[in-house]
Amino acid sequence: MPIQMLTYTRGTTIVSPVYLDANFPISCFFRGHAKYVAARNFLFELFAQQVEIYISTLMVDEVWWGLLREWYRDDTGIQITARRIKMNPNILNRYHHRFQQITSNMLNWVNTTFLPTNTIGAKNTIQCALRFLTQNNIQPRDSFHLALIALSGAAGFITSDSDFDNITIPGTNLTIYKY
Repeated sequence: MPIQMLTYTRGTTIVSPVYLDANFPISCFFRGHAKYVAARNFLFELFAQQVEIYISTLMVDEVWWGLLREWYRDDTGIQITARRIKMNPNILNRYHHRFQQITSNMLNWVNTTFLPTNTIGAKNTIQCALRFLTQNNIQPRDSFHLALIALSGAAGFITSDSDFDNITIPGTNLTIYKY
């Protein structure tokens, strides 16, 4: 089954449901991001069209790390690393409020389903991710995103990541939206 690639522009009819890649909320929530305006417009379009949104726990983890990198670099001019945080865990204290705000915001989005669900199951997700890892020659985290897309029945995928440009998901019709 085909995968269709579309560049989002205002007024684009969006298939439902759509799975969000982490770069999308990062772009939406970090005002200094080069794609901030485009991502915000796209998000408001999702709400206006009442598109069902799929968010995974993996995506939230990546959003937290991505935003932490952006905020810390913005505040200090230094690239944050896991090692730097292990050496000084108090670094995180200045961002707790932001994490809470962003997470609360996403948890309260209308028409949102959180993955994985009990019907998908962890074992199925792992097995499917392993297949995509070997079939698509992509990074492990990306293979989990593909597994959740396939197992959840998402019709769309919103990303700015070129790693997904040449993927295949057998048996799935998928529209990939770039912004």
